[in-house]
Formats: sequence, structure tokens, C-alpha cells
Amino acid sequence: MYRSLAATLLTAALASGATANPWEKVSRPSSQASASIGTYTNGCLSGAEQMPLRGKGFQLVRTGRDRHYGHPATIQFLKDFSARVANNGLGHLQIGDMSMARGGPFSTGHHSHQMGLDIDIWYSQDWRAAERPLSPWERDNVSAKPLADARNHRLIEKNWDDRVPQILRLASEDARVERIFVHPTIKRKLCNIAGDDNEWLRKVRPWWKHNYHFHVRLTCPEGDKYCKPQRPVRGNPCGEDLDWWFSDEFYALLRDEAPPEPQKEPEKPPMPQQCAQVLAAP
Repeated sequence: MYRSLAATLLTAALASGATANPWEKVSRPSSQASASIGTYTNGCLSGAEQMPLRGKGFQLVRTGRDRHYGHPATIQFLKDFSARVANNGLGHLQIGDMSMARGGPFSTGHHSHQMGLDIDIWYSQDWRAAERPLSPWERDNVSAKPLADARNHRLIEKNWDDRVPQILRLASEDARVERIFVHPTIKRKLCNIAGDDNEWLRKVRPWWKHNYHFHVRLTCPEGDKYCKPQRPVRGNPCGEDLDWWFSDEFYALLRDEAPPEPQKEPEKPPMPQQCAQVLAAP
């Protein structure tokens, strides 16, 4: 299953970069009512709101990419979550990619983040951001510190930060959060720390990469009738699903260093019809 999905994602990413992407040419949100439309991997965003550069408990980074837009519910979540992180003495978050001004697909870098409900947050925290606003140059050149070695599939213990489990738990226990994606070795570390108190880890999902940042995905906002939710996560939070990432099948795939080519290129599903209106709106 994972081999087939990985191959599909690779092919889709290559295909998406083959032609000019109109979604990346739009630099401001639409004037329509706010709505997340479609799915996390095939959708768009109307009436987006731009995240402030800095606030209590957070600092935006990599702002030159212009990927710091979200549904108003996402902006509110980030402000609430960052304030809780700060109030609990857990530092000052660096917030990376969110969505583009009208959502939609990226040519490179993300398969999801398409309808304003996905956020990348760095594990590491820059000491300067806790003391003062970062300059434009600093925001685009600050370095994230990896907690895992993706090539060798192991945790980098010297980079581990004991605040990370507490920050992730705050996010996971927020009812607005649908899933949180982390590197598999980080999920295993969290399971070892949590022991039997692991129900909060149900939403924390192991996935490729995610060794420099964790990816927070929010639920569909109330009243957004064109937003399609994901199925709830079931099963043991630290069971079979996590074990696969340390199986012989996974390591064989890791040694290949790239997913195998599919026999034929998968058909890309059409975007929701409402997205054409979002793209064309003033």
C-alpha cells in the first residue's frame, strides 16, 4: 500500500511541475466568503487570511515564498496554539509553509496544503525570534535543525528537544486538529516516552520526511459544505501502523531511495468546480 501511494505521489509531483501553475501567480486572496473547498490534496481556498509576521509565541519564517495564508479558522488556531505554547514556557514557534493566497496545488514542495488547513511548524526554535522580530533576510535564511536522519532512518539524539512532546500534545489535544505528521522515528520516540498514556498520539501520524518540521492538519471548518474531511484515525496509536515503518518491507523501499515507477501515469482528479470561480474572482 505504502509503495503504491509513494509512487503515485512522486508521479503527481513530477506532472504538476510540467506546466505553468496559475495558482502560484495569484498574490492576494479572493474577495469571496471564506471557505475551504475540496480535499487537502486537491482543493482551494476562498477568502483567505494572511498570518501576521509575528505574535505571542510565534514568528513566521521563509516568508519570501508567500505561503502564509489560511482559512480564518486556521489563523485563529495558530494564534491560540502559539499563545498556549508560550504560556506553558515552551518557547517561541517558527511557522513555515501554510497555503498560497487562494490555496490550490504547488508546482513543488507540497502535495497537500491546498485548502488553507495545513501548517508546517519547525521543531527547532531560533533564540533570536524569542527576543526580537527577525529581519526579512533572517526569516528567509534561518536554518531548521532536524530531529531525525531521513536517509539513515534514525533519530538524532543530540538534536532532541524535550519541549517537542509537550508542544505536540498541546496540538493533538486541540479538537480543531485532524492529524499531525512527524517522521516515523520521532513517532517511535514519542511512543516510548508516553508509555501507556498514549491516546493523544492517535492523531500523530508517521510519514515520509517531516524530520525538520511537524505538519498540523486542521479539521474542516464548521459550515464549509464543500470541504471533505478525512476518516478518523483508529487502532492502537503505537501499534501495527507504526511498526510498518521499521519493517523489512519499509527498509527495502528506503534503500531504493525513490518510489518505483508506476506502470501507467495515474489520472489526476479534476479540481472542484468551485475552484475555477475562486481563481477567477477579484
